[in-house]
Amino acid sequence: MPPVPGQHQIPHWFTTKVKITLVACVVAALGLGALGAMGIYWADRSGPPSDGDCLYLTREGAGKLAYHRVGCSANNATFKVENTYRGAIACGSGDYVRFRLGSGSGQTLCLALNVKAGDCLRDVDDESTIGKVLCTDATAQERVEILSGFGRDDNCEGADKVLSYAGPPARTVCLIKTGENI
Repeated sequence: MPPVPGQHQIPHWFTTKVKITLVACVVAALGLGALGAMGIYWADRSGPPSDGDCLYLTREGAGKLAYHRVGCSANNATFKVENTYRGAIACGSGDYVRFRLGSGSGQTLCLALNVKAGDCLRDVDDESTIGKVLCTDATAQERVEILSGFGRDDNCEGADKVLSYAGPPARTVCLIKTGENI
């Protein structure tokens, strides 16, 4: 049958079988690309924590602490890795929680509280149970105020506990007992 003028002709080789094969190839390529991206993401996340990562700690068997990596905006992200060192080294100046990774990596993590001004905390004296809570929560013990600069303890009026971190950024975290005036 001769082609009709003005009508677009499909090449004779572009059969249904060819169309299905092309669609299957596109879907397979997209799937492999997504798997590759996920693999790169998890490979990056599966190693030991590094500077800037956030985590929380739990007490495992025999009283040993274990870390659990979470996003820094997560409510259970109580600590942020401020520095990592090779070996069993002391953290720099400040009130860091020193966390030694297992013998395999030989790293020491220096953890600072991952808080912002106005946060409220419970169980402040135990790094494995400390947590962020609503300030109206009955378990809230301390409200956070943050001052820029290291060692500004004198400026934390009414603070129950003061923590200083050399940073960057250098800051002083004032923990003020919660009460009716929060």
